[in-house]
Amino acid sequence: MTLGDRLRAWPQYLLPQHLLTAVAWRLSTCRAGWFRRIFIGVFVRLFSIDLSEAEREDPASYDCFNDFFTRSLKPDARPLADPGHRLVSPSDGTVSQLGRLNADAIVQAKGIEYSAAQLLGGKDRADAFEDGHFITVYLAPNDYHRVHSPIAGHVVEEVRIPGQLFSVSAATVRAVPRLFSRNERMVAMLDTEHGPVAVVMVAAMLVAGIETTWGGPEDRRPGPDIRTRTIDRHFLDRGAELGRFHWGSTVIVLTPKDFPAWRDDLVPGKRVRMGEALTG
Repeated sequence: MTLGDRLRAWPQYLLPQHLLTAVAWRLSTCRAGWFRRIFIGVFVRLFSIDLSEAEREDPASYDCFNDFFTRSLKPDARPLADPGHRLVSPSDGTVSQLGRLNADAIVQAKGIEYSAAQLLGGKDRADAFEDGHFITVYLAPNDYHRVHSPIAGHVVEEVRIPGQLFSVSAATVRAVPRLFSRNERMVAMLDTEHGPVAVVMVAAMLVAGIETTWGGPEDRRPGPDIRTRTIDRHFLDRGAELGRFHWGSTVIVLTPKDFPAWRDDLVPGKRVRMGEALTG
């Protein structure tokens, strides 16, 4: 952690994180034609968005900025890796950290760890991943922002955990202890033929909600307390859409210790695309 990291992170402790995020939601869902066109146009130019892979290539075809931000892709835009690879990337993004858990501990950044129990909202869930594997993928503003199942299985539990809304930029991750277990998040527990898998979608500043395919747009935020919901074995094939961010953030996948290790060439800073093989 550098002095620059600290200087960029400390004002976030003082900002009205949830108020700013609520304002961002109102702006991103505004359907006024002039506002929508300007907002989307500036964003496309600023972040060099490639709309050739989107189902709707015309920026004017989107109802609002949020509709554009959560855009779907053409069916062949993200081919899935060969079935011999057990897990695929749940999203586009950049690998932040990956490796094995040290008992319950997950690496956030060099010298900073947090616990699986904190992340998942309970020790009972975390016990299944003791000495297991984790990978953290950061979604930048120009990434595709739908999240897909990394493996075929049934969603058996959803956990909505309230929290803060720190940025998940690299500088903030290096500066704010236990960032991913402090921020608001949604935990999806999957029951697969190879064992349990956890997919955690972590919200951040301006992320106006996390929507799931078994819930809906009206169920995008937690309440004041941890909310656990048993899901009636909602099946997701490998690569099927699991949820989407209303603005971007981070996805963390946890697997048990007897799962295959991550590919040798996956290192922090490496770009991945949804459907790309994560295991050898």
